[in-house]
Amino acid sequence: MKYKYILLDWDGNLAKTLDIWLAAYKAVLDDRNIVKTDQEIAAGFGLLSKQMVDWGVKDIDAAMLQADTVAKRMLPSVELYPDALFVLENLHSNGHKLALITTSTHENVAHLLENHNIKQLFDVIIAGDDTTNHKPHPEPLELALKHLGGNKEDAVMIGDSDKDLGAAKNAGVDSVLFYPDEHKKFYSLDNLKEYSPTHIVSDFRKILEIAA
Repeated sequence: MKYKYILLDWDGNLAKTLDIWLAAYKAVLDDRNIVKTDQEIAAGFGLLSKQMVDWGVKDIDAAMLQADTVAKRMLPSVELYPDALFVLENLHSNGHKLALITTSTHENVAHLLENHNIKQLFDVIIAGDDTTNHKPHPEPLELALKHLGGNKEDAVMIGDSDKDLGAAKNAGVDSVLFYPDEHKKFYSLDNLKEYSPTHIVSDFRKILEIAA
């Protein structure tokens, strides 16, 4: 197989959570009379607390708690992207080692994995509360590979954002950008290409061909 160790992002990659988090952060900004575009907000996913400080949010702890509360009301009904489950099951059955790497906390993601009956498909789960640094820092990827007993040469990071691609680049790992049409409102493809993804797919099933 080309890649033995498959590292996967959760939000916007396996789970269709981007609209949920966008709505949560927009609610926070609206309450504080701060106007930002969808792409400006999406560009900060994973680093929103720092981004909000830059945007002039003074009560950052309250703002992040509010966003988390709003999102938690909607997250239980989140769907997976088409074919995500099919791809995970096939990768797992074909002997690949799978790691979920997310900036979301274990609390926010654990019950969702159980709801979709996919938790057992992952050999390791690295959440936001497992590391000091978050993507695009390489620490989460390096920690996942350490737990998997894997190496960078046989690993690939699959994600939807500049944080995922940046983490892969910083860790010296190949990357797959998942960019379906619905992501156009969140991310600029030209901007994402600046991170030199090894592969770009709009159909999640293509990952099976890439990893084989």
